[in-house]
Amino acid sequence: MTTKIVNIVVAGGNYAGLNAMRHLYATLLASPDQANKTVVNITLVDRRDGFVHYIGMTRGITEPSFGSSLWVPYSTVDWLQHPQVTIKQGTVADIQPTLVQLTNGEQLQFDYLVVALGISRFAPIGIRSSTKSEFVAELAESYAQLESAKSVVVVGGGAVGIELAADIKCDFPHKSVTLVHSRALPLPGPFKDELRHNVVDILQNSIGVEMVLGQRVIAQEPASADMADTLTDMPEHVSSTATDATLTLSGGQTLHGDWVVRCLGTRDKKSIINLPSSTQEPIFGANGIRVKDTMQIDDVAYPHIYACGDICSRDTVKLAGVAMYGAYIAAINIARTISSVSNDSPTLEESPLYPSKILLLMSKDHFIMQLGDEIWEKEKTRQYVSDDMGLQGSINGLSLNKVPAAYSPFDLAPAF
Repeated sequence: MTTKIVNIVVAGGNYAGLNAMRHLYATLLASPDQANKTVVNITLVDRRDGFVHYIGMTRGITEPSFGSSLWVPYSTVDWLQHPQVTIKQGTVADIQPTLVQLTNGEQLQFDYLVVALGISRFAPIGIRSSTKSEFVAELAESYAQLESAKSVVVVGGGAVGIELAADIKCDFPHKSVTLVHSRALPLPGPFKDELRHNVVDILQNSIGVEMVLGQRVIAQEPASADMADTLTDMPEHVSSTATDATLTLSGGQTLHGDWVVRCLGTRDKKSIINLPSSTQEPIFGANGIRVKDTMQIDDVAYPHIYACGDICSRDTVKLAGVAMYGAYIAAINIARTISSVSNDSPTLEESPLYPSKILLLMSKDHFIMQLGDEIWEKEKTRQYVSDDMGLQGSINGLSLNKVPAAYSPFDLAPAF
């Protein structure tokens, strides 16, 4: 029987990409099935040389010693050194039906592709570093600006802005910290106003953050780099901070901040997805790449391409755990298709739709959670809260500290 070679590319690391890698390894490489004489090569493409626990970034800025632990180099992960696994450090420039092109011109042909490129944020929450040493230096730079400031203004009352303002005030209680948000209540999204009012109460009365709600920033002098009319670089390479800045608000008020940080949403990666649609619906919809419950792209032309994590359209609220589960579904479906020895298409697993959820970690002592329509009591929420903001749990769940156990893709295993 002729040996068949199958090439899988996973574009993007972190929660989704690494969990896809973990389950592809466990089902195809850890104990390969020789019945169909298939040699599987798996390539991970990531512009960084390691995993970064993004959930901890706000506290990583205020506590650099903790921040340095957020980066786990791929070189320290034993199973990623498998001879049929390749780590390609680079930036994806273009995705076509059978190849991924990097910004250096290199092209990677694939039989199966998992798109797990996430979404982009401006620095310093978005990470411009490509190595851990650069990351540690980046954190030190932000910390130095923060430490020297007497007053801090955080613009944007989404989850990141809320957590950053809380971490700054709790780690630097003598600094003036102000959170500015354009709406009457913080936290956009499918959440109850009761939750939003509770967030305001915690920030103002328990932590001591000053709140300016219902006003937009209409001018800032000096402007931060992310405010430029035209941006040619990726957001992670563009700073959203300014020092010794004056902000003018829509209500006529002015604010001064020795350090100003803008936490104003994300940027998608639509421009690199060059997959012609076979229908009137675009491949990249309003909330990301359209996918089926199987995590395949929702287009008959691309049964071999999967998308998971923040870049896909499945969930309005983007969560690490949901990204990891979608990646698990994508990986076992690819493994089933490759491992099937019959001519029949195997039954593919489907990912359930999860209720909206948010867990806000407002410093080490204050947290709040809504799952679906229920706002959880503090003691009930505590089971999901850890001092390391879930770092060790993510390392364990992604098997960054152990070799994943082999299992058949036709069985089900814990997603993480």
